[in-house]
Amino acid sequence: MNPRSGFTLIELLVAVGILAILTAIGLSNYHEAQTRAKAARVMADMRTIAGALEQYRLDHNQSARMAHFRFFSDPAFDIINGESVNGVLSRALSTPVSYLSNPFILDPFMLRLEGAAVDERLYTYQDLDTYAVRNPESAFWPVARELLGAWRLGSVGPDLTFDHGFANSAQLPYDPTNGTISLGNIWHVQRGGFNAAQNMQPELLGPH
Repeated sequence: MNPRSGFTLIELLVAVGILAILTAIGLSNYHEAQTRAKAARVMADMRTIAGALEQYRLDHNQSARMAHFRFFSDPAFDIINGESVNGVLSRALSTPVSYLSNPFILDPFMLRLEGAAVDERLYTYQDLDTYAVRNPESAFWPVARELLGAWRLGSVGPDLTFDHGFANSAQLPYDPTNGTISLGNIWHVQRGGFNAAQNMQPELLGPH
């Protein structure tokens, strides 16, 4: 009689182990590719928004008004979908002149966090002129205005966190060379675009 052919238990365990390793590698590569694609989308969105912001400045000799109910309390600008918002783009870029057809662009890294507040899901937009004027005693905003220009745009980046648990941690720039999913926000500023990220620290250390 011929001996029964088949796999031994050890062979099956080895095969399952190899499959598990290959699956883990594949998932890791998939998540990395997904993160890189989202970062590229953020940068493309921000370039588009930056072009609209600069065109607005040329036409009006000032930055487009941000939505910020603590500063302005104007429901026409500072309430989006029934929520009071701070530090995001406003309808100034779409009404009455359409510099952007829709200024309320969702941050790709926040798309799945539907429970978050509206202004946490949109790109951050800060009119640094306004912040500097309204906070002249701050060691942060006037310096930020001098270094970065009249405005800046921000995304939470792959870590999905705007503040990272230390003083002025929102200024930490995302650096993909530290790993695709690393701490930091993706910033685009008027003066220097994405290349000004190195100016976020150590100069901007004062209190907001």
